[in-house]
Amino acid sequence: MKHYIGISLMLLGLWGCTAAPVKELPENVTLSEPQSRMGSTVRLVDAVTFERQGAVKQSPATCVSLNVDNSEVTLSDSSASFVGAYTGTYYDIESSRKEGGGATLQHADEESGVVVAKGVTEYTSGGLMPIGHAARYKLLVAPMPGKTVVQFKDIEYAQKSTGYMENTGFQRLGTWWGSGVMDAYAAMEQQADKVLDCIYSESLVGE
Repeated sequence: MKHYIGISLMLLGLWGCTAAPVKELPENVTLSEPQSRMGSTVRLVDAVTFERQGAVKQSPATCVSLNVDNSEVTLSDSSASFVGAYTGTYYDIESSRKEGGGATLQHADEESGVVVAKGVTEYTSGGLMPIGHAARYKLLVAPMPGKTVVQFKDIEYAQKSTGYMENTGFQRLGTWWGSGVMDAYAAMEQQADKVLDCIYSESLVGE
């Protein structure tokens, strides 16, 4: 049983290193120039942009404060675990640390309604073996004539637990399968919808 647990933890760590590229991404994803990663040609995600038509009804700063979270993220691994040389006993040694956190709002202009914030959202990927990730980002909310733009930039991701592999923490989100980029995109889309739903709502107080 311990042998199978070890294999599972190893696979959990290796999934995050999978470099096979995701070939098709939505048109609202801005990518860097191609670069090499573990023998594959991939791109980094420079920005993800969403927009919605209509006139602003609620304060963007208020809506960001209500719907965007910038809490610390706990990252862990069991890279120090070992099997006793004489007893054959498996010693599961898990270590963890917290990263990120801090104020959500970084800038809010009352006249233009432009807001800059920092946030973090969690998502899972991996199919049969769901793996927890966290994505942190800088968020720009910009009201424009007839529409509002919500843009995610400086996007980084981390695998929350990497099993036997050392957890190296956050790195730039890119177009390889191991990053769970499409699941990260879905999480950002959901986050953008929350902010935009608030901005276009008739009232901030639920009935």
